[in-house]
Amino acid sequence: MNSIRTQLVSIFCAAGITVNAQESDPEKKRSYNLFNPVPKSEMRIFSIDRPDVTESPMTVDAGHFQFEGDLFKFIKPQQGKSERAYNIVNGLYKMGLSDSWDIHIGIEMYNLYQDAEGNTVEKGYGNTTIRLKYNFWGNDGSTQTALGAIPYVTFPTSPVDEDLAFGIGFPFSYGINDSYSAGAQFQFDFVPDGTGSYTMSYLQTVVLGGTLTGNLDFYIEGMGIFSKDATIFTANGGLIYNVTPNVKIDVATNLGLVDDAPTRAYVGLSFRI
Repeated sequence: MNSIRTQLVSIFCAAGITVNAQESDPEKKRSYNLFNPVPKSEMRIFSIDRPDVTESPMTVDAGHFQFEGDLFKFIKPQQGKSERAYNIVNGLYKMGLSDSWDIHIGIEMYNLYQDAEGNTVEKGYGNTTIRLKYNFWGNDGSTQTALGAIPYVTFPTSPVDEDLAFGIGFPFSYGINDSYSAGAQFQFDFVPDGTGSYTMSYLQTVVLGGTLTGNLDFYIEGMGIFSKDATIFTANGGLIYNVTPNVKIDVATNLGLVDDAPTRAYVGLSFRI
């Protein structure tokens, strides 16, 4: 456990070392915090980490709350197998701490796991994740690019996991023009190997998205996960409807391209106050 604690401390320290937004005074923004919220008239354009795997490098405005979650998700773990899982109201609850930092609590409200015959194997509350996000630059649209860091720890509160997992991701975005943007994320995950030790996997994504028509946005994405046990590739895509400047709904899918890759389909909701 001492080595695990050392790795966790290193990850959170690393955090200290989308894409277009509203212009604002950087010096003034730095004066806002959890107890001195950013006025609503000065808030950034609503940026969310979902539904694509590539997350946003932008943080939640200081003193404001944001929710992003799956209302319903269907997961088929591997090609050629009939096991499946259903997730209901699994989401991130976010709070802006300062101009460059926010904190997320991931709560998996209800999960249902079934075997090949459709019998329920496990059900109930899932895992709990705590994340921090730090924005290195580009939070307020002063540059064409933006970069962030997201260290996280996932606690095994579900009935199917026994060990915590942790890691850190680095989301990057590039504003092509007022309508389209591209992004990428590289991430290091430390997952239990079932023997009391941890193995590292590497995640890489590339995404392109923007306005499709009116208030409807789209994205297409490629994802790869590389570990000593398997290599996973998925092709992802989805639609995001901007209900208001502070509310979005989405529908998306991750299509497994190799035998070990899961396929997912989900509907989600995001809002901020």
